[in-house]
Amino acid sequence: MTESDLEHSQTVSAKALKRRSFLKYSGAAAAMSGSPLFHLKAKAQSSLKPRAKLESWEDLYRQRWTWDSITRGSHGWVNCRSACNWDLYVKDGVVVREEQTANYEASEEGVPDFNPRGCQKGACYTEVMYGPSRITVPMKRAGERGEGKWERISWDQALNEIAQKLIDISRDYGGETIVQDLGPHFDLGATNAARNRFFSMLGAALPDDWAEIGDLNIGATMTLGMPHIGGSSDEWFLSDFLVVWMMNPSVTQMPDAHFLFEAKYNGAELVVIDPIYSATAIHADTWLPMKPGMDAVLGLATARHIWETDNIDIAYVREQTDFPILVRLDTGRFLREVDLKGSGSNDLVYMWDPSSKQPYPAPGCEGADGEEKIHLNGFEPPLEGQFTVTLDDGSEVEVTTVGSLVREQIEPYTLENAAELTGMNIELVRRFADGFAKAERPMVLSSWGSNRYLHSDQMNRTKLLCLSLKGAIGKRGAGYHSTGWIGIDGFGAASSGDGSTWSAIKGMARMFGNSEPFGMLVDKIAGNKSQALFEHELSKYATSNMTECLTNSASQNYNHQGLKTDMDREMDPLYPKPFEEYVAEAQEKNWMPVRPRAQKKPRAWISGGSNVLRRSNLPQRMLDHMWPDLELVVDVNQKVTFTGLNADYLLPAAGYYEKPGIKYSVAYIPYTHYCGQAVKPVGEAKDEWEIYSLLSAKVEEIATKENIPPLPGACDGGSIDLQTINQRFSFYGKYGPMDVEKVNDFIIEKSPSLDGLNLEQLKEDGIGKYANIGGQGIQESIFNSEWKGEGVLTSLTDMSIDKWRWPTLTGRQQYYIDHPWFIEAGEALPTHIESPKAGGDYPFQFISCHSRWSIHSVWRDTGMLLNMQRGEPTVYLNPKDALELGIADNDWASLSNDYGDMRMRTKISTMVRPKVAYYF
Repeated sequence: MTESDLEHSQTVSAKALKRRSFLKYSGAAAAMSGSPLFHLKAKAQSSLKPRAKLESWEDLYRQRWTWDSITRGSHGWVNCRSACNWDLYVKDGVVVREEQTANYEASEEGVPDFNPRGCQKGACYTEVMYGPSRITVPMKRAGERGEGKWERISWDQALNEIAQKLIDISRDYGGETIVQDLGPHFDLGATNAARNRFFSMLGAALPDDWAEIGDLNIGATMTLGMPHIGGSSDEWFLSDFLVVWMMNPSVTQMPDAHFLFEAKYNGAELVVIDPIYSATAIHADTWLPMKPGMDAVLGLATARHIWETDNIDIAYVREQTDFPILVRLDTGRFLREVDLKGSGSNDLVYMWDPSSKQPYPAPGCEGADGEEKIHLNGFEPPLEGQFTVTLDDGSEVEVTTVGSLVREQIEPYTLENAAELTGMNIELVRRFADGFAKAERPMVLSSWGSNRYLHSDQMNRTKLLCLSLKGAIGKRGAGYHSTGWIGIDGFGAASSGDGSTWSAIKGMARMFGNSEPFGMLVDKIAGNKSQALFEHELSKYATSNMTECLTNSASQNYNHQGLKTDMDREMDPLYPKPFEEYVAEAQEKNWMPVRPRAQKKPRAWISGGSNVLRRSNLPQRMLDHMWPDLELVVDVNQKVTFTGLNADYLLPAAGYYEKPGIKYSVAYIPYTHYCGQAVKPVGEAKDEWEIYSLLSAKVEEIATKENIPPLPGACDGGSIDLQTINQRFSFYGKYGPMDVEKVNDFIIEKSPSLDGLNLEQLKEDGIGKYANIGGQGIQESIFNSEWKGEGVLTSLTDMSIDKWRWPTLTGRQQYYIDHPWFIEAGEALPTHIESPKAGGDYPFQFISCHSRWSIHSVWRDTGMLLNMQRGEPTVYLNPKDALELGIADNDWASLSNDYGDMRMRTKISTMVRPKVAYYF
């Protein structure tokens, strides 16, 4: 079966198989078209309960609305940030429907509750679960990769062959050449911990997918020291000026969007900044249809207007930001102690003391030994000014403040200039800037999609600058919301070698790099408020048998996946040095670790619950450059994907209602969601804990038989002992292949944020309120550490109210990046940079967004949702452009640039700006 045949089969089958038609089959025995890959295993007729004779249509209706059991569940292995609790109705061993529950409470009096939660995708997951693209048996390719020829094999054969290949590759090339594609679909339960645990013990490369997908907020990371910001979504209700800027909650966060509209009813002004008249924009008080890529212009102009109209919170800016920090005008670097004393610290930076007319060490900066707080205690360093300083060698240099540099930077960005550059009416720009300046509690909602422009760091830094000038970051009902994460510490413990928090800490430290002694990294990651927990854990555990190769997907894109030529060509004109020189320095200094190491090649690719050949950058490059060198490709998935079509083995994973799990812990909803198992997996599908338990046993069995000696680990100097991998995976026999719920129980027990909850209660209720924000690492430090499950969950108040240092060099919200790369590129301060014409100089700007009818490629072939749209990919065009091109609504159009071409249907709509091609 070819890919096009598969897509046609899926579409036809989806239309033919109506939502409830499978009820007439026994169990999951829906007879579907296509190869045996898509057949669901029939139940024996004798196992069915006898049905009462139908006397009338009313009897048929009543029989439809009967069931055998109800299970509380959710959608664990899907990249949806809006966790939702569902009732799953089971009849004859089949989930026949799902319904939203309404058992959430309001966080506090006067604030709306979280009910109801759900969307149309969750409401028809059974269509995916029993759909034509479901994998139900292990399969091995019978032809060339991508040819579509498969043979059914047993689990024993699949595990034996895969285990042998993994051992051979580990022995011949090293474990780091095995890549476990973590992907964006995962949960925080035992099933996800299983693959992390197994591949870590194998010494495989585990790349994050933030860079590959473009979700990481680099602007927030540089400015605030952490990428994922924001409390619970009910905090939106407390704002008086809500700015939805690069986000579309009505489509991508449906269960939370009501807080926006309730805030509006409560008197808040709702502004949506989007080149598209989005589903959220239709509810806005003000819509700013800005030209794509011009966000930094609007941010800089708004910041200038806030300062110019004297709406700046001087006291906040002086204490909380780097505006008073001194910068040398000769080098562009911060003035440091090493400049004033030859043997001084390189991390101690200075403010200006107007009374002594001398530099004054900045409280709480990284070099301020033992000082973790940033309060000034009445000291008032100037935000603007230029001063003369005598250096250690006796020479004099001029220094100025970051505030002076920022003020100079934003000066050209008048409202009139912003209107011209953004393509908007001046009165619209003025209304927005004035509303922001006068708001008491401005809040910006800026999602992961805001990070996917090349210069998104500058765009997001300007949004943050506006908020900092208003004193809004760390203020209740104000600030910046992208996505915060509650700590589920037990997940790290279950993923680590000995189940200890210490092992999880070591893994986290490697994620943040090894440029400092490990102890310093632990201190930095822990944060002051979590020190007691860390000291307790560090006293208990001293070693780990883990050899995780945590790396980043950007390095893999560049070094292994065929993107080097494309990236060098696009980036070279933008910066003073060739792009490859920057990459080489970053990798040499371990700022940008790469596994496998640059001189090696990936030899095995294991994907799970995800679809890397659909989501990645220019996947055709990956197929051409990396895929031919892969000796093993395995897709562990519930449904066929494009990646699976190009794999060697397909292993059927249990679906969302067929395995127990813990939904990942986004902060928008301050409840943990337990994904209950409503039915057994269809066909021969297995949950991932069982799969990797069995696979580790096979690896150990073969390695012992072949007497494989310990192999060198690539990352932390450890070794890989394949002869004991199953013993260690199973916690030395404590957890067997069928013990997925026991491991979930272990995760719950080891998670401080789930204190007071237990497995039985979570299975009964489906949800449980977090007791606190967890205690594992730097991400949890964004929250109010005093939050104990009561009240709206706010963020960053530990720094803004309690005055703990920010995790930046200056210990403050940092708007000046004095790294040599940023200085030579002219990007040390927030600025606007034109987006490059990636793919060539063509008249249209192509924009894509998350679909309303799918989550990545899951649900994309589901008949019910296809019936709610045009049923195939669509590009939106402005009527003016369509007229000029001679294109009518629903015509086929060809889109092309230097990277390739594609065809899709057109939809003519005034919701799109001229010269924008919008894929939805």
